[in-house]
Amino acid sequence: MITEDEYLKEEIRREAEYDSISEYVEKQKRIKKEISRLRKLFKEIDENKKKLVMALVDDVAFLTVTMQDLRESIIREGTTVEYKNGENQYGTKQSPDAQLYLAMSQKQAQAMKILLDCMTKKNNLSSQGDEFAEFLREKSG
Repeated sequence: MITEDEYLKEEIRREAEYDSISEYVEKQKRIKKEISRLRKLFKEIDENKKKLVMALVDDVAFLTVTMQDLRESIIREGTTVEYKNGENQYGTKQSPDAQLYLAMSQKQAQAMKILLDCMTKKNNLSSQGDEFAEFLREKSG
């Protein structure tokens, strides 16, 4: 026979598992939505560059959604955590979420630069729609 304590522990375990599954499904939906949004931006690129671009688009979408989640965590919990290293050594350090966010933002910036470089000059200039773009068009051609 199962005790009430064991029953409660099992109920908590199952709720936690359900929450993690629903969070996973929700994150997958957000990533797919971001992939769709980014692919629309890069749909008219050179066919030779398309494979590279689409792989990077998937990575950038993952980074974007993950960084949104990290940003929320950082807002709630801050950018530093306290630590105890040994008996008398205390201090604060950058939180793991803040470290991860910074690393991911650098990777995202690198990937976005590659994506933007893959766009044709015409696409880059027409999307800006300002006087500087017009100046560059006149100089290049």
